[in-house]
Amino acid sequence: KSTFAGILTKKNENFGGSITIGGVRLSDISEKSLMENVTYISHQSYMFKGTIRDNLRMSDSDAADDKMWEVLRHVKLDGYIKEQGGLDMKLNEQASNLSGGQRQRLALARALMRDNSVYIFDEATSALDNESEQIVQESLEKLAKNRTTFVIAHRLTTIENAEEILMLTDEGIKERGTHEELMKLDGEYARMVKIHSRT
Repeated sequence: KSTFAGILTKKNENFGGSITIGGVRLSDISEKSLMENVTYISHQSYMFKGTIRDNLRMSDSDAADDKMWEVLRHVKLDGYIKEQGGLDMKLNEQASNLSGGQRQRLALARALMRDNSVYIFDEATSALDNESEQIVQESLEKLAKNRTTFVIAHRLTTIENAEEILMLTDEGIKERGTHEELMKLDGEYARMVKIHSRT
């Protein structure tokens, strides 16, 4: 699944067949153009030592404070950051002075600064507490309303509301459909949902 993300971001070009984005072959798209239109977010997004403003401006160097506060509100970090000194709040290396959930929400806020047309979330909620997972999930669902959004996840609650779910195995796409369609199919996806619901 992460290999799929690597292919879409041209980090892995050793694959057979062809992929098109907007009707253009991936191999014909420059890396610069791809970076301007596709944002990749993993569960280990790096945060730099500096301020909140510094980290957010990595995605938009000319961003006004209003835009930064808007994305922080989107991920429900604005209240906490205001209490800690606002956009000038200092971050340690890898934002070690934030909780894991806060770091991931800040990574999402930084990604939203780019306002790209395609977002790829690679296990972005895998290490989050329940509250942060819910906040990130709500943000993903809002984003998916007017953006192409790929969500790679083992935590099935993250993808239940997806427009289309692809069940991938080593052989390729095994099942595809909405959550309801795949549950009716009663195949591998349904089996995994039932196992997770018991844990």
